[in-house]
Amino acid sequence: MHGTQGVAMDDAKDDHNSAIPFERHVAAAEARAALGYFEAGVPMRDGLELASDVYLPAKSRDGPVPVVVTATPYGKEAQVADRDLWRHHGYGFVAADVRGRGKSEGLWDAHVNDAKDTHDLIEWVASQTWCNGVVGTTGLSYGGWIQWAAASEHPAHLKAMISTSAAGRWQQEIPYTNGVFQLFFAWWSYRTRRRILETYGFVRTDWYEKLSTLPFKSLEDYIDSDSPTWDNLADRYTLDDFYRALRYDDRYDQINVPCLHVTGWYDQEDLLGAFHHYEMMMNNSPARSDQYLIVGPWSHVGSRNPSRVYGGIDFGPEAPLDIEAEHLRFFDYWLKGEDNGLTSLDRVRLFEPGRNTWRDAGVWPTSTTNLAMHLGDETLSLQVPAESGERSYRYDPLDPVPTGLTISRYPLYEDVPLDQTKTEQRDDVLCFTSEPLDREVVISGWPRLELFASSDCDDTDWHVKVTDVNPDGRSLRLSQGCLRAACRNSLEFLEPLIPGDTFQFSIELWPTHHVLKPGHSVRVSVTSSDFPWFARSLNQFGPVHLQSEPKVAVNTVRFGFEFPSRLVLPTEG
Repeated sequence: MHGTQGVAMDDAKDDHNSAIPFERHVAAAEARAALGYFEAGVPMRDGLELASDVYLPAKSRDGPVPVVVTATPYGKEAQVADRDLWRHHGYGFVAADVRGRGKSEGLWDAHVNDAKDTHDLIEWVASQTWCNGVVGTTGLSYGGWIQWAAASEHPAHLKAMISTSAAGRWQQEIPYTNGVFQLFFAWWSYRTRRRILETYGFVRTDWYEKLSTLPFKSLEDYIDSDSPTWDNLADRYTLDDFYRALRYDDRYDQINVPCLHVTGWYDQEDLLGAFHHYEMMMNNSPARSDQYLIVGPWSHVGSRNPSRVYGGIDFGPEAPLDIEAEHLRFFDYWLKGEDNGLTSLDRVRLFEPGRNTWRDAGVWPTSTTNLAMHLGDETLSLQVPAESGERSYRYDPLDPVPTGLTISRYPLYEDVPLDQTKTEQRDDVLCFTSEPLDREVVISGWPRLELFASSDCDDTDWHVKVTDVNPDGRSLRLSQGCLRAACRNSLEFLEPLIPGDTFQFSIELWPTHHVLKPGHSVRVSVTSSDFPWFARSLNQFGPVHLQSEPKVAVNTVRFGFEFPSRLVLPTEG
């Protein structure tokens, strides 16, 4: 596409329909442009163009306005909520298809070109006559991460960001989570395999069966795309130079941009990224005092469209925060200079499951100490068990522990369930449960499991969940995490297990803020699969994406003075 600012979009009829005279197409385009809506081809530094929809408010006729920008692989024309929000409140809004998607030129190669392209998009917008040189960015998921990519390139006119559910630490979070592949990305690669997003209505495939394919790399035959995206996602199972280049761990001290960070406690795709960006900005950025964090009881996409219900659990009437009002207040202050009370607010607002209320806080996390709970024979206790012991289970990759969702219905039509009660009854899930609490305990931060364990194979996976066990017996997930055993010391250089030998594993669990009420218990479960969200370990060292012959493993958890396995919970007081 070689469009220009003055070429307007016309989707009323097919241009090949001879019944519609050319003059009428021109008239329709001119009418749309007069209303402040047109399509532009935005030039990149290498000469390619990104197709962008430009929406201007009526007041732009009185002069240039601040503009909010988003870039997406999911269709620029689908950004309806943001388009209406910003236009109706005196902002311009520009939505662009990323390179190789939708109408944009170039090859779709996820994440590779976004830093430079989004920088160029921001600076092009700032140079237009209808923009006053003040630009903010917004976006969910891919559109959340893409803002950090742009910020790493230091666009001069980027004044503020609203980053929702963004990825952060590649290969610790996605596409491999500490060595365990998120098989969800096969589904994602299928949906983005063509320029236009594959719609749910045309997906008739049994995706559970498809995701059971071994080796999972061979799903490329079904994905059937010219893009290198699937290869980059599946083939690169270590933290290599490719993914290291997408991490900005050493650049946050140079990113001087206010940001509203938004995510949900039940973001299955990447809860960790938003906290990583927030914490790195707070620790390193000159703009540390201008960072705001909002976390609700929401899913990945629910962080943009909050609901009071997730995974079958109703979190009450306070849960669905008016997120558009939060977005508007943030940009009205930073992009328009309105004195609207933003700076008088606490910088952190957290929804507290357990109390089901919002908590204003000056910092994240609110924890001041760690509570260590030691694994015993089906128990969790404050004391190390007097006698050493062990518990074993048989992990069969052909009978994996289920995630509990139909992945082709995610994320719009199905959530990952919170209730783990049925799953915990399986023989291949080891549970360790505390006595009922005699006081309220507030967990706030990043839990971890320090696990002493062995396998009779040279590799396996550890999948861990921490749950709030209600007095009625329901066990509701509050955090989770996973680790490939071969990645125990490094994400760059993998090491096999010695079958039968005991190793120590430190398993990072997802950040949480959760209130455990008196009479409730804490439970940690340990197993070796979570399918189909995560690819199954076949209990073999080597490139997991190429393995096709599953082996059954007997995995053993050890505890006691010699092997002090323990759950470490960051808590208040």
